Amino acid sequence: MLQLRDPMGYPYFVLVQFLKMDLECLRTFLKCSIGWSEYLKAEDDDDDHEVAAVSLGSLLCKIKDALVNVIVDFGSMSQLQNTSFVLEDTSLCCFMLCGQIQQIFSRPIPETWDDAGMIYDMWPRFEENKKVLGQEINRAYITFSDCLSKLTSPTRDVNELMQLIDMVLENLTDILNLCHRVLCHRVRFRMEAFHVRLQNLKVKLTSLKSFICFAEFRVVERSQLENLLIRAEIFILKAAHLLYMLWDHLIYEIAYRDSEDEAIKDDILIKRDEMLQKIMFVDPFAPEIHIPALQALKASGSTHSLEMKNKEIARDFVDSLSATLWILLTNSGKTKDQMQILYNGLLFLRTLLMNQQGNFDELGEAMKDFVGDLVNEAGTVVCLLCVNGVKDGFAKETNDAVRDFLEKIKLMKAKVRNKYPVTSTPNFPKTNELGFIDFLIENLQELTNCKVNSITLVEDQIQVFEKDLVLLRSFLHKIVDQHEELQSLKSRAMEVAYKAEFVIDSLMVGDIERSPLLFETIVDEMKHIKIEAMEINESMKYNMVEVQKFTKTSSLVPSQGSTSTMDEDVLKLEEETKAIIDRLTRGSVQLDVVTIVGMPGLGKTTLAKIVYNDPSIMYHFHIRSWCCVSQVYSKKELLLQILDCITGKHCNTNLKEMNENDLDVQLCRSLKGNKYLIVLDDLWGSEAWYLLKNSFPDDANESRVLVTSRLQDLALEIQCNSIPHTLRLLTNDESWKLLKMKLFGQEFFSPAMDVFGKEIASNCKGLPLTIVIMAGILSTLEQDGWEEVLRSLSSESVSRTEQCRYTLELSYKHLPDYLKSCLLYFGLFPEDEFISTKRLVWLWIAEGFVPKTELKTLEEVAEDYMMDLIKRSLVMVEKRGSIGGVKFCKIHDVIHEFCVAKAREENFLQLLRGGNELFIFHEAGKIRRLCIHSKGKDFEEARLFCPRLRSLICYGLDYYCMVYPPSFSHVSRIFRLLRVLDMHQIDVGDVFPTEIELLVLLRFLSLGVFVKSIPPSIANLLYLETFLLRGFGGGGSTTGLLPDTIWKMKNLRHLHLDRYWGFILPGSHNLENSCGLCHLQTISTVKLFCWENMEKITRLLPDIRKLKCQLSHSDSEDKCARILALDSLTRLETLRIDTSPEADEFREFHIAFPMNLKNLTLLSLCWPWSEISSIGKLPNLEVLKLRDKSFEGEVWDMEEGEFPKLKYLELNDLDIVNWTGKDEHFPCLEKLVLNRLWNLVEIPSCLSFISTLEMIEVCRCKKSIGDQVKEIEKEQKDFGNEGIKILIHD
Repeated sequence: MLQLRDPMGYPYFVLVQFLKMDLECLRTFLKCSIGWSEYLKAEDDDDDHEVAAVSLGSLLCKIKDALVNVIVDFGSMSQLQNTSFVLEDTSLCCFMLCGQIQQIFSRPIPETWDDAGMIYDMWPRFEENKKVLGQEINRAYITFSDCLSKLTSPTRDVNELMQLIDMVLENLTDILNLCHRVLCHRVRFRMEAFHVRLQNLKVKLTSLKSFICFAEFRVVERSQLENLLIRAEIFILKAAHLLYMLWDHLIYEIAYRDSEDEAIKDDILIKRDEMLQKIMFVDPFAPEIHIPALQALKASGSTHSLEMKNKEIARDFVDSLSATLWILLTNSGKTKDQMQILYNGLLFLRTLLMNQQGNFDELGEAMKDFVGDLVNEAGTVVCLLCVNGVKDGFAKETNDAVRDFLEKIKLMKAKVRNKYPVTSTPNFPKTNELGFIDFLIENLQELTNCKVNSITLVEDQIQVFEKDLVLLRSFLHKIVDQHEELQSLKSRAMEVAYKAEFVIDSLMVGDIERSPLLFETIVDEMKHIKIEAMEINESMKYNMVEVQKFTKTSSLVPSQGSTSTMDEDVLKLEEETKAIIDRLTRGSVQLDVVTIVGMPGLGKTTLAKIVYNDPSIMYHFHIRSWCCVSQVYSKKELLLQILDCITGKHCNTNLKEMNENDLDVQLCRSLKGNKYLIVLDDLWGSEAWYLLKNSFPDDANESRVLVTSRLQDLALEIQCNSIPHTLRLLTNDESWKLLKMKLFGQEFFSPAMDVFGKEIASNCKGLPLTIVIMAGILSTLEQDGWEEVLRSLSSESVSRTEQCRYTLELSYKHLPDYLKSCLLYFGLFPEDEFISTKRLVWLWIAEGFVPKTELKTLEEVAEDYMMDLIKRSLVMVEKRGSIGGVKFCKIHDVIHEFCVAKAREENFLQLLRGGNELFIFHEAGKIRRLCIHSKGKDFEEARLFCPRLRSLICYGLDYYCMVYPPSFSHVSRIFRLLRVLDMHQIDVGDVFPTEIELLVLLRFLSLGVFVKSIPPSIANLLYLETFLLRGFGGGGSTTGLLPDTIWKMKNLRHLHLDRYWGFILPGSHNLENSCGLCHLQTISTVKLFCWENMEKITRLLPDIRKLKCQLSHSDSEDKCARILALDSLTRLETLRIDTSPEADEFREFHIAFPMNLKNLTLLSLCWPWSEISSIGKLPNLEVLKLRDKSFEGEVWDMEEGEFPKLKYLELNDLDIVNWTGKDEHFPCLEKLVLNRLWNLVEIPSCLSFISTLEMIEVCRCKKSIGDQVKEIEKEQKDFGNEGIKILIHD
């Protein structure tokens, strides 16, 4: 796309969007004028109307002249014909002008330099013409509205009115999109206030439209609608006029956005406020019109049945009512229980109307009529609330209407429940109940120790409650599922515990409606439960047999299974692999598609990976790329995945800024002329194939696409006559071989296990996933536990798919309670997501899954949990760290589905995947954790009301796309009890949302923002542990400013901004009196400017373990300022240091490294090799990465005794020529990576004698280096190191 810019600083294609918006507003005016001109014809005997007609005709003539210029300019590009206009007939003139505008819209955007120049000439001229027209158009709008208010009959029928509303809604939507996509993104123009008001206006327009449609099909007499239609037309005219003025104002702001004239700045602010006020006061709800209309509908006794079309009309009306009520709730800040029930009642009604017609018809005519009456009453209730507002006490009329409606909703729910019985969801999560008790006790102790003001009134009661809960906890751990009486007691105790948490947290966020008297009741309930538990406990002492029944026993032992993933230890079936390779490398020269199909867990992806990485495939194809599709995807995301593999991750940033069409072209160019293999893994339908098909060129060079899917018919849908490769089940011998491999690896196993093991393998029915999961179970059991597992498997006579489900249930049952929460939490991530272990661990901690211990940090305990899940073969390792550890993990999609279903069943977590799932979900009152996989706007428009919600995680399918920043007002007002808020994949704009400060209970906060500073009010989040900001828009480097108040956030453990950013730690004043961030463990990326303050700052970070920083220029002449003193950070283990572009200035700077350092990465320091001796003497250093000119000079001659514990060494983009060393160097080295060392000619010969060496990777170095590495490989193997791996890339 051309980047030629006009004087206003915009590319020409943006000006085309501006012109389109201008023409849209004109078209809407002309559409309004059609009805008006018809009215003037009818009233031609009135002198005033005759004058108005002449005035309108004159205005239309001017509009015609302005449009002709546009048409002529576009004519050279689009061959539009200049149509003659009949100005005597204003209605026909309006219609023809609208048609001409529509033709302009239908033309493609010009793509030549000449066309671009034409746009630059045309748009300013058109704007000048529009200024002349503006005042007359404004007067005409006012005249239209005034005259309409005097009419007794509408000027339009319902269909014409609907068309006009749609046009106004289109104007409104386009203004919102244009403000964000162009204005906000390019000039950081902030539109948040406009956005909220315009979204509300959109709801009002939509509500009016749906109400008119509903009223039309319910009424008997059309005359009953006349007042409503007149009022509606007046409102629509006002809205259209408002949008016309708003767009005019925005153009004014754009034109003078950089003005330094204070008068102009003041004028912009004044006009902006005026516009905001005008938007706010446009309201279609008029009680004198709507309520009589609704009463007339009720009295009319409509016989119209809720068939398909009418049901959809009723559904849209209910949806608009819920949107209106949502605005009332979020604006009022009231969350009274009655209002919550009312809102949820509307959602239930909406869900009922969204059912498939067949299911809806089964309700019967009487019940359907009852639903129609309910919709009618819902309209009355919402209309009354719009008039009277959401107040502490409703007017009697409103109160009666609300009460009657809720009673009927309750009756309707009972009728539906009898018709369609459903499994009830528990009122509180059933997962790891005792873990929640521990978490609650810990929080109660913190509250009483910290003396929080908001709970002063109930502080004594909390202490009593805590003591009772601690005592009860010691009894609850004895209860097992089989004893009904004790289970009932446990359930009651859990319900009271969750109630207590809700009331205390409501008080902490300032919800004064949660009276302390309510907590008194909760304390009394807990006392009764405690007394009952003590009585049972007493009786248990005299009946030891019963004790054994009540007490859990376990044969679990520490997991002994291999930590390898399903893909690392696989049973390589030679015949299957060979068959796929043959189909990929032989046959037709035309582009061909090969499909692997099979049931879940059969190993389709595993086989595809084996083939993909086979040397013969790597040699045969010039380009290979892997793309995981899954159930939820976007075309842009798929294109990015494929291009990532082709171009390399370093190109990711530029690619993500491109639109789908540009990515399509980029992919096609990349593949053109090359023999390529594209793997499309986990297709759930042919739609994804057709989205990508045109991006794959067919150059008759034997290129191939490999597809994996569960769907047998997919191969034929993709390509006629294609025969899929159906993956078979394993034989019994293969099953036993795989089970042994997963359980014992190459180690010895007891022959006694052979009998049970073979039978267990046989009962897995040949499904690899079942075998792998079973290995995870068996690895935790003693030998005598194998027989029990075998019996439970053998007793089930089920199909293979059910067997897989049963096996997963069995695996889940064998997990300790604390691991059940951790496993189910994987259900919130998208399928096939590579999950950052670090991020997942932080989420587990924030959720309260990880208890505090004296010997280990919370992070270390959580990492142990992760390793346990991996050893049980429930979680797979996707990427390891330099010397081990797990950087990224994932779970199989079958396990993912199990986690989602189980989490929903136990009310642990609710996953909504966008689309209808968001809009038919109506049981939000019980939900504690909610994850949404959808577009940002879908989340906002769904208007979910979850007052008890503690965790909200959003994954945007429009990742990196510019979607208008969602408003946070409803998040802060409705979800006030949140502990986890993760919206890192949704762009929330360029101004930090200040509403976040109201979420005072937050422990984990992750946002996608591009802000220059963070407000001081962030310190209100006293409990915040993890604070992550991910910048959007990416190419340039931005420095963010942290407020001084950051030092008050004593619970902060992790502070991160993404790689495009850096932030400055405040150190301007009063550091001596600050308590510091004594729990902060990781921080990135901090920019260090004022080095002389570093000693003061490091004192405030006593527990820091991982630090990523960027050195920037310091103006100080003090020699001490040329030393970066980090040696006081005694717990620092991982350090990454980068520099600003002026790297030369750091040649003479020195860094005092802490002795405990284990992992060090340096970039762009330009140090001489003599400086490396200080690094080599670090006694605990295990990983060293020297990148991007971190050191300069031709010779690195290592000194004696350096790097005693180094395991991983990476040299990347250095100008070194000779590298020498002796036999005693690197005694522990395991991995060596040499990349882009263009000048290197010699590497140390001592590498041949390092017994620990496992791998050497060489990329883009001289051929002689590759030869030397091959010689090292030969010598290593001669010394018995047969496992050494050598990787050499061009």
